[in-house]
Amino acid sequence: MKTMELEDHTLTERERKNVSILEAIKRYGPISRTDISKLTKLNIVTVSNYVNNFIEQGLVIEKGLDISSGGRRPTIVVLNPKSSYVIGVDLGVFHVLAVLADLEGNIVARSRSIRPRDTADNVVSTLTREIEKTIQSSGIDPKKIRGIQIGASGVIDREVGTIRCTEGVASIYVPVTSLLQDRFKMPVKLEHDVTTAAYGEWSLGAGTDVDIMLFMYSGVGCGMIINGEIYHGISGTAGEVSIKDQLDIGDVWIGNISALKPWASHLGIPDEAREILEKGGVSKISELVQGNLEKVSMETVFEAVKAGDKVAVEIVQKAGERLGVRVSFLINLLNPGAVVIGGGVEAAGPALIESVKKMVRMCAFEEMANAVKIVPARLGENSVALGAASLVIRDVFASV
Repeated sequence: MKTMELEDHTLTERERKNVSILEAIKRYGPISRTDISKLTKLNIVTVSNYVNNFIEQGLVIEKGLDISSGGRRPTIVVLNPKSSYVIGVDLGVFHVLAVLADLEGNIVARSRSIRPRDTADNVVSTLTREIEKTIQSSGIDPKKIRGIQIGASGVIDREVGTIRCTEGVASIYVPVTSLLQDRFKMPVKLEHDVTTAAYGEWSLGAGTDVDIMLFMYSGVGCGMIINGEIYHGISGTAGEVSIKDQLDIGDVWIGNISALKPWASHLGIPDEAREILEKGGVSKISELVQGNLEKVSMETVFEAVKAGDKVAVEIVQKAGERLGVRVSFLINLLNPGAVVIGGGVEAAGPALIESVKKMVRMCAFEEMANAVKIVPARLGENSVALGAASLVIRDVFASV
């Protein structure tokens, strides 16, 4: 039997068909059985049998008649998004954000708080509290909630449910997935935040119609979606877009490697702004922070960009060029259909995105540069949480 990987288990042939048909209905509904057959490349009898089963279970609803191309008018179907609900959690470096969503990824309830930086117990308590608040504020019967997925920063162990953090916050060496599963009596899974956000953008955002989509998470990580699946790599850690910073190899034989060294999630934007202002540069950035350069942040610079400040625009453009070099390398390597820029830097707007595109035209091979779409992320600060919710939706579809 043919199988494919989904999350941490192998899909059977039936589960694969479930997902394929339900994803088609979710994205393109209202849709006829004939059009589902064309999209999924499954024969019409198979599609009809599966759809009828979904209707019996209340997951899909028949909705009127489609326009006929000759003969009897076909019925059309839509997903019943209120038949079940899912919870996605963004366990970031500085925050915990939980969303409760329906099967179309529409947010029903949302809760956010500051992430504790001291102990694992406090982090788990915060996770529990934010999930509880989301359920309570939604008014949804907990029996209709099908699962919880966490997208976490740090080095994660999906099987054990632990997280080793590298950003000066407490690591979680207790099995957080098991603890939450015992508390909420539903499946709980763990995934890296970058790949979770990538899946959310593929499923709900900008990349649904391409075979390979890359999600650049501020240039510090890359989520890869290949044929609708997260690519994890052999050790489960694929997506690093830099080399080790401890190397002392100078310019011996590979030349200038600065474009491949690790950088901060803000792309160095606030650091460059402070340096310019310290040297006497005149910019609206200084006005926005009332002269206190310690308050300069990526968001401050972006605000100045929107006000048309020339210095801020140039800072963002240079950051986009640096990011564009890294994106170009990945485009040459993987020939993706889309590259989505997210993780917060997309808020800079066209100044950054157009600079990335400029460098791709300069650095990537022409055939690949012409074929790829480079677009900003659409899910904003909800990208990780909604990506996590989308992964639960995928599991719901598979298990029908």
